[in-house]
Amino acid sequence: MVWFLANIQKFSPNRKISNDPPTAIEELKMTQAQKVFFIGGADAEMKEIVRALMERGESFIDAGLGWGASVESYKDEIDTALAAGDQPVLIELAGASEIAGAIDVDHHGSRSGEPASIIQVLSLLGIESSRKQLLIAANDSGFIPGMVAAGDSAAEIAEIRALDRATQGITPEQEAQAVEVIESRKVDGRLTVVSLTHSKTATVTDRLFGEYDQLIVLSGDGEVNFFGDGELCSHLQEKFQGWNGGSGLGKHRESAFWGGYPDHQEVEDFILNFLKN
Repeated sequence: MVWFLANIQKFSPNRKISNDPPTAIEELKMTQAQKVFFIGGADAEMKEIVRALMERGESFIDAGLGWGASVESYKDEIDTALAAGDQPVLIELAGASEIAGAIDVDHHGSRSGEPASIIQVLSLLGIESSRKQLLIAANDSGFIPGMVAAGDSAAEIAEIRALDRATQGITPEQEAQAVEVIESRKVDGRLTVVSLTHSKTATVTDRLFGEYDQLIVLSGDGEVNFFGDGELCSHLQEKFQGWNGGSGLGKHRESAFWGGYPDHQEVEDFILNFLKN
């Protein structure tokens, strides 16, 4: 865990934490409070957020979490920051909306229409986005279609996707295995089905971009990921829970994603039935 706490002497266990809504005076104090940033699951966007925070000398805590990270991983540190009068900034952490006095930064699920998390953080810091940061934001919000829509070049897209995969900890062995299973993929109508031993789906989606209509990746660890129709991604969330996101979430014939751990065959059948209608 990485700590950058400029005013550590401010942390006091004797200060009380209230769950009551803040008064107008308290809200004014909050805008003046030192912000402490809590880092979510690792990817290219989160790596660039950390770099920007370090460059500005901002206080942050990074526990090296993976996707699906929640505030529970930082419970004690968040309580300590609040007790010290500081304002936690919770970046892509499940449960953040329930923490009174904190800033909840996210752009997934029901918030998919909001700017990418990196843009939100830079706005809080009063920093104008660089070209690379805009590329990373487009990638995180809309994957390759998002970068294409933003006018990014093929070379820029390849660079950002390679950075994202590396940040996720994808190994050469996992890359090689994806190349192998892509060759034996199954196509059932509009749906392309890929069976993968691991769940690093970027090894598949990056290579198959533009070559499928709807894609489901079935992983050996039980995970299932779907990439395709935004309306269908919302229905999958309602039916099987899990996670979803993307700029086209909830919108018919627009691009989004969904993932979870339900029965593989049940999910595949559900998708095929939707696509027939």
